[in-house]
Amino acid sequence: MLKEKFMSLLHRLLPVLMLLGLVQWVAQRNHSLLFRWSEQLSYLPLVSIIFTMLVATKFGRSRVVIACLLLAYLCIEGLWPANQYIAFVSLFLTAPALTVLLGLLLWDRDRGFALPNLLLTLLWMTAAVLVTYALFEHFPEQWLHWLKPINTLLPQSISPLLSPVHWSLYLVLLLFGLLRLILNTSHSHCMLFTSMLMMPVLAHQDQFFITQVTVFTLSLVFLTAVIIDSHNMAFKDELTTIPSRRALMQYVQTLGTRYVVAMADIDHFKSFNDSYGHDVGDQVLKLVASKLQKVSGGGKAFRYGGEEFTLLFPRKSVHQVLPHLEQLREDIAAYTMVIRAHDRPVKKSAKKTNPHRRASVQKKVNVSCSFGVASRSRLHSQFSAVLKLADQALYDAKKAGRNCVKSR
Repeated sequence: MLKEKFMSLLHRLLPVLMLLGLVQWVAQRNHSLLFRWSEQLSYLPLVSIIFTMLVATKFGRSRVVIACLLLAYLCIEGLWPANQYIAFVSLFLTAPALTVLLGLLLWDRDRGFALPNLLLTLLWMTAAVLVTYALFEHFPEQWLHWLKPINTLLPQSISPLLSPVHWSLYLVLLLFGLLRLILNTSHSHCMLFTSMLMMPVLAHQDQFFITQVTVFTLSLVFLTAVIIDSHNMAFKDELTTIPSRRALMQYVQTLGTRYVVAMADIDHFKSFNDSYGHDVGDQVLKLVASKLQKVSGGGKAFRYGGEEFTLLFPRKSVHQVLPHLEQLREDIAAYTMVIRAHDRPVKKSAKKTNPHRRASVQKKVNVSCSFGVASRSRLHSQFSAVLKLADQALYDAKKAGRNCVKSR
């Protein structure tokens, strides 16, 4: 499980870090070109941030909106540095404060844009800024010698960017940010972590055009994250994480004139739910979905609704698909689930004194599925007709005693 989370995190985070690294390298190598670009299109990063905020607002991504506001502040501070109001805000909204706010956003949740929620968010953000300001203004000098070795451990190219206190806070926030990403590896979380990662560089960049390029890149990354996460919410089943019925109907549009539809149904699922509860029933759905995702033969699994699933096999015939479905059916039936009774927890002392006590609060069960298969033909050329035919074949499988594959 941990390995899967790590690979998912790496898959989402690595391309963004590579992109930002490439942008930084190009910015350092092409000063004159980017400087002219930043003068002619100085407001472009700010416009891109505003556009990303509008899209995030549409999808209720309040944390992304707040992160965009923090990035917009960096642009505004560079565009109008002499403004007295911006100068006053910059006394409190320093690089450490921005880093802290982004780190806290990682652990917060999207609260929407209702007035009470906005006030609550404003309250904790203000408190975080004031605490950070007080920490850096009144940090005890006698403690500094404990933190100075941190700068010696860092590469000389980045060590002078921050003070020892700032580096200490920054590294702690990065560790907590990585922990959050392990717990939740959504694209939005990865993008918030990336912006926090870049914040010290942005806030201490002497050349404003590099800040503009980086902010512009981050705004595009945020926009991509919002779109991908919103797409996943719309087209992925929240419980099983496999594509939903809406994704099925969209995928159908890409099919040609030759395909096979298989309907799968968990046997006796209602009685299973009644006996063991809905929590265990959800675990059964997750288990079956994970098995269906591994179907061979080029099949793609979708959750159709309830305990029903649909599998599509493009460019296949029923004869080609049946062996793969038989293997899938056997894999599901052979898997043994261990169910623990929640109303009788096992105590450590009971395990030691009575080894048979553990078996008394556990039960091993097996889950099976029935499958109905149909293929597109001239007589059944519409997907709805093929789906109905597969559903009839599924009914035949249930009449035949369940845990089998029938075709029409």
